Amino acid sequence: MSAQDPVGSGRPPEDNRSVGELVFDVSERLPQLALGVVAAALVVILAVAAVSLRGGLLPRWPLVLGIGAGVLAAQFLLGQLWAFALAVAVVAGVVIALELAGRPEDHDWQHVQPRLSRRMPYGQGGLLAGIFALAIAAILGIPMVGALDLERRLAAGEATVVDGPVMIVAGGRQECLVVDAQRFCYSNAEVQPGWNRTQTVLGGPFATGDQVRLSIIDDQIVRIEVAAAS
Repeated sequence: MSAQDPVGSGRPPEDNRSVGELVFDVSERLPQLALGVVAAALVVILAVAAVSLRGGLLPRWPLVLGIGAGVLAAQFLLGQLWAFALAVAVVAGVVIALELAGRPEDHDWQHVQPRLSRRMPYGQGGLLAGIFALAIAAILGIPMVGALDLERRLAAGEATVVDGPVMIVAGGRQECLVVDAQRFCYSNAEVQPGWNRTQTVLGGPFATGDQVRLSIIDDQIVRIEVAAAS
């Protein structure tokens, strides 16, 4: 089967999955890159503000935490890692609860000592958590700059195309797709422009036995098309 032929063109029309359905393309990483750049800029701005204002940023901790958690959750959702986005929401909720539990009794909290059980000023934990979330979002997004070159090379026809029934093999931290006796491995822990979603944990758009076409550049899966369900 050539790279130009539609995959599985003989499938029955009643199948609810279209022939040659595109389920991943490296160009999908570009929004993650943009979000990573924005997150990095916000980290720098907030770090400078925290140092220059000397505590003046503490009253804004709910805003910083909300922005940080929102950007990081969006970064995970763009990568189709919904479970990680849910975890971000849970952690943010815990941080908010801890901050509110330790707030000073007086409304003018800037001039009142926090409760004795606290080890840091009120709001500092939420502020640091928000900045940390933005930093993680930047770390996840900026490496996607490699998607620009991979997208160019894919359009230029430099990808190696492999098609056939797929087998999903999980082992340790990695997961592999085996197609036409060739194995291509990836992991959620590796930040890369190519496909890295572990389906055995998070589920995915295809399963073992499905007819797929993989486009490969430098051992990275840059495009996945699914032709037929098993």
